[in-house]
Amino acid sequence: MSTQGSNTLKVVEELQQGTVEQPAKIPRLKDRLTEELVIALVGPVGSGCTTTYETLLSKFKDDYSYSVHYYRLSDFIAQGAKLIDQAVADNLSASERVDRMQTVGDELRKICGTSYLAAKAVEKIAEHRDTVGFGKSADGMAVPKKLRQVHIIDSIKHPDELKLLRATYGDIFWLIGVFAPQSVREQRLTVQQNLDKPALGAIMQRDYREEDDHGQKVRDVFYQADFFVRNDQENKLQLEKSLDRFLEIIFGSPVHTPTLDESSMYAAYAEAAKSACLSRQVGAAIVSPEGELIGLGRNDVPRFGGGLYTEDAGESDHRCHAWQDRRCHNDKKKDLLYQQIFTKLQKGGLLADHAKLEEVTKALKTTDAKQLIEYSRAVHAEMDAITAVARSHKPGLLSGTLYSTTFPCHSCARHIVASGINKVIFIEPYPKSLAGELHSDAVSESEADAGKKVLFLQFAGIAPKNILKLFNVGLTRKASDGKLKSFDKKTAPPVVAVSLDDYSTHEKYVIAELAENEEKASHGKQSALFDA
Repeated sequence: MSTQGSNTLKVVEELQQGTVEQPAKIPRLKDRLTEELVIALVGPVGSGCTTTYETLLSKFKDDYSYSVHYYRLSDFIAQGAKLIDQAVADNLSASERVDRMQTVGDELRKICGTSYLAAKAVEKIAEHRDTVGFGKSADGMAVPKKLRQVHIIDSIKHPDELKLLRATYGDIFWLIGVFAPQSVREQRLTVQQNLDKPALGAIMQRDYREEDDHGQKVRDVFYQADFFVRNDQENKLQLEKSLDRFLEIIFGSPVHTPTLDESSMYAAYAEAAKSACLSRQVGAAIVSPEGELIGLGRNDVPRFGGGLYTEDAGESDHRCHAWQDRRCHNDKKKDLLYQQIFTKLQKGGLLADHAKLEEVTKALKTTDAKQLIEYSRAVHAEMDAITAVARSHKPGLLSGTLYSTTFPCHSCARHIVASGINKVIFIEPYPKSLAGELHSDAVSESEADAGKKVLFLQFAGIAPKNILKLFNVGLTRKASDGKLKSFDKKTAPPVVAVSLDDYSTHEKYVIAELAENEEKASHGKQSALFDA
């Protein structure tokens, strides 16, 4: 037995015999579970992340007796400008200021690491904890207090910022995705924030996804949210209702169950897990107008007799990972296409003598040729779901709803239109899709076109990855008298609880790296310590 183990047994024996002084209170693990939360917001510019914060502020304070602490990443951009010898002038117009802030934010991520701004938020949270968050244990050690507080971060723009926050705070961290249609966002930005219309398109596009690794990539963060909320109304009633439900769920109200949208998207999400496609996993589910699940689909290779290959196929499995040279056939055919184009241009004397295949291929991959999906062996998830309904002879496809983990490609879009489905709900955007461009006569992302076109709408609700975590938590719904158990918002703990003694240590690691980054930035050296 180790020395440490022997010492522990000795202390226990002495306590039992009463030969040593009993401490005032022996900590119990169940008493060390935190009620603290960290919430980050993400949304395309104009979606209303700040409005969402204001709504959360009142609900946490008034309904749940939480203290609320707010951190705007844009404040850290303004503060960090001096660190990299940049400035955000006071005499700029609204549009010029946004553009300047975007530029400085990009430069900070480039010099100090792509998760720098999130690290600054962690630093501020830790500073607050150092002030009010520690007490003394029975043996005089500093230990984190059990505080009913929430930290809200507005708003993150890069996937590495999300990675850092998740790694630091684990299960006490929640990401809320806020969205509104583009027309609503444009109106807000021009009327409420006084942005110039000519500059609006560039600002919105830059915010959504820049090509540089250190640029803003809201699109790549948004779909990873834990909860999606629609904020497209002139008043806040819908927003308040959605956030009320989300908070009641994460605090363990016993009366909530998944909505039809949530359970249907969860079915699509679970089906995606069965895909072995080398490119990505996509799942789809079709629900009849009456709400019955009638078809499931995933992206994978079709097999003789109907359906797709599965893990159970064994030696007969001919999916790409086990077929021929075990390579994505679509990528293979595109590489062959690049070679054919190079050869034709070379033989036709249309290339310089020193031109190389690698250089031409690299140039071609900057065109839409890279986006070709025509050579894939896989059936797409949406098509698989539609054919699954056809094979089973189930009614309900006409006027049904298709749930997809990813926005449908243009090829799937035309099949969806032809099948008679009248609504598509999706989570992850898909830039390669030309659905809106090629089928604008039949497809729309505006709810105003309901009944006239197939609606492609962003999913709202609890993310499918959290369905079992939040709705299968073993809560007792009834009291000893058989009645519904009471739910007191002011004392209810979060349903997902972690130890108080973990994340405060994580913060120290982040802050140590942050100081190192800023030191290097002050010497004009680039660092990627936070690039995860």
